[in-house]
Amino acid sequence: MSGTVGELFGGSGRRVRDVIWGDVSIDRAVKALLETGAMQRLKGMSQLGFTFGSFPRARHTRLDHAVGVYHLAGLTLKRIAESGAYLEDRDVRTALAAALLLDAGRYPYATSIEGIKVPGAPTLKELSRRWIEHTEVAKVLRAEWDLEPHNVFRLVSRGDKPPHSLTPTEHLLRDILFGTLNLDALDRLVRDARGARVPYGLVEVESLIQRLRIVGHENKAILALDEEGAGTLQSVVFSRYLVYYNVYGHHALRIPTVMFLRAVQDAVGAGNVTFDELSEKDDAGAFVLLEDSAESSTATLMKRLADRRPYHLALEFDERHPSYSSLNRLRDDASWRRRVEEAWSRYLTRYRKGVAGPFDILIDLPEKEHFPVELRLIRRNPLPGERNPIGWQNLSGMSEDEMTRFHAPLRRILIATANDDLAKSVRRHAEELFTIAEEVG
Repeated sequence: MSGTVGELFGGSGRRVRDVIWGDVSIDRAVKALLETGAMQRLKGMSQLGFTFGSFPRARHTRLDHAVGVYHLAGLTLKRIAESGAYLEDRDVRTALAAALLLDAGRYPYATSIEGIKVPGAPTLKELSRRWIEHTEVAKVLRAEWDLEPHNVFRLVSRGDKPPHSLTPTEHLLRDILFGTLNLDALDRLVRDARGARVPYGLVEVESLIQRLRIVGHENKAILALDEEGAGTLQSVVFSRYLVYYNVYGHHALRIPTVMFLRAVQDAVGAGNVTFDELSEKDDAGAFVLLEDSAESSTATLMKRLADRRPYHLALEFDERHPSYSSLNRLRDDASWRRRVEEAWSRYLTRYRKGVAGPFDILIDLPEKEHFPVELRLIRRNPLPGERNPIGWQNLSGMSEDEMTRFHAPLRRILIATANDDLAKSVRRHAEELFTIAEEVG
């Protein structure tokens, strides 16, 4: 570890108080980045989105989360350096800046807006590039961090494929932030569970970090855990399941989310709002922008959200249901999903099986979430036939198929309606509606 790298860990007298991790050390460069418009926007963006119906005390923001990831990244980089791996000071600075900027490109109420799959909508990757390379963030990175903004963006960039020509060190740093170790998810797990006041996210993340080491595997340097970290890794896996099921998957959180999604989709479709406008707002700004929309469906949905009158839960089922796949295919085409919602409303109304307007039935589809456990373990005494580092399958005894079945309840589809009578009608005629969904093109 170079001398300059050593000065980056705990060398500043400045502190910010984090409700999860306690005092977090920051220096002038961090302070300058936190004061940019990109980071201040995160202060007005709820980490959990629409929490009023289920977790009213969960008021932590994306800025809180950014500080948390930055803190954990510092601990991880320090642990890696102390374990004997060499890190250039520029690599450390780039990783710490990326940790702060991981969410810079998120939309307000990101779960809603990023779930709208329509052509032309700027992606998280595109928006991250804008905020990092084309705003005051770029000036701060050059002047205070001595970094090229594009190199920070290369670590932040999330999409189907990583950026081209990443160095081995960059691959390792991305693994730390949202790959194998995934500090982004670890901070969210603990912070969201604490904010929601549920007992599931009791994970000793700092203890996990202290068990990390770099090992060679298949001609690559990868992150692994000492055997003493096995219990903490198991805690992460099962806590993640419980938080996803009971917090992120809670219908009182998902129903307002899908209402907001439809409000945005209709406002954008009518030309009253653009994704570019939304991308520059925080939660309150986006809410006002949509409330002022002239689109009737948007205005109605936003009025109900403002009055805290969410839709009613009609149905909830996972991929074990025979009609799951016919609905889940709508996830990647928002216009197709809306056509199905409107077809259902017309059918129930026309045949006097219920009274439904064109946006009175909404389908909430799960995100494309994968739940791999990629962090490997170093056994002191490998079992017969094992070779270090061992994977989750060896530790847990669960095959890949068993893990897929284990996570099936997390991928639930939810159907919400404008009133309870309509919810009963949807339940009563569900099989007919599922048949219609298969026929709508």
